[in-house]
Amino acid sequence: MTDLRLSPSVARLLALIDPETVIDELYGDLGSDVYDAMTRADDSEVREVLRAARRTSGRILELACGSGRLTLPLARLGREITALDSSPRMLNLLRARATGIAGVRIVEADMSDLVLDGEFGLIVLATTSVTLLTPPQRARLLDGVRQRLSADGLFLVSVHTTRPRAGGTTIVPLPDEASGVVILSEEPDREDEHREISVLHLRSELGRTRARAYASRVALLDEPQLCEELREAGFTVVSASPVRVAGGGIAVSMIEAAR
Repeated sequence: MTDLRLSPSVARLLALIDPETVIDELYGDLGSDVYDAMTRADDSEVREVLRAARRTSGRILELACGSGRLTLPLARLGREITALDSSPRMLNLLRARATGIAGVRIVEADMSDLVLDGEFGLIVLATTSVTLLTPPQRARLLDGVRQRLSADGLFLVSVHTTRPRAGGTTIVPLPDEASGVVILSEEPDREDEHREISVLHLRSELGRTRARAYASRVALLDEPQLCEELREAGFTVVSASPVRVAGGGIAVSMIEAAR
């Protein structure tokens, strides 16, 4: 497991509020619930993904699907969709929400080691989740995607438009007021190779402010670098366009690639 580290500013705040708090993995069982609450109302990339999906046909594969923020809108197109993620808790949340929706197949697997049957007319990797992978993992992912993409299919992958050089902190109110708020901090590490993601969940409990802390690390990856990796993997980059991101922040591009 990656050594979990909070950004210095969040670590100092946590030391004042609840110094005994243990840092958990953001995509673990507890962190998944907080991440889901933070992103439940986020419609970033939905419009762009649906617009591209309508230009394709056949089965859909969504990688790093999480709790279904994009899966459910895609499923309403009436096409068979395979939703893949490595987090059991995220998939359980999706499974509950997909009850009664036909054509949704849920798969727990590592997206960098795709073992799936058949071809897909659309493969989606959104929310800049490609940055969760190391360079060797990305190479395996792209090889697996290319093998499973139909001859006229489309691969959609989002990534930061430029390499983020500065950090930032955002306060995110959760949907239920009683659930508290989240302080989200993103800072490049000293080696300038990764971004340290820190999530501090603050809530009131018996008149006292309590905290839980979650952390993750993602690669510093941008559109030019990913486009180059796609070409090296045998893809044709069709286009790269900016996407609307809720709350602004770091600019994101949606890359369309074909075999």
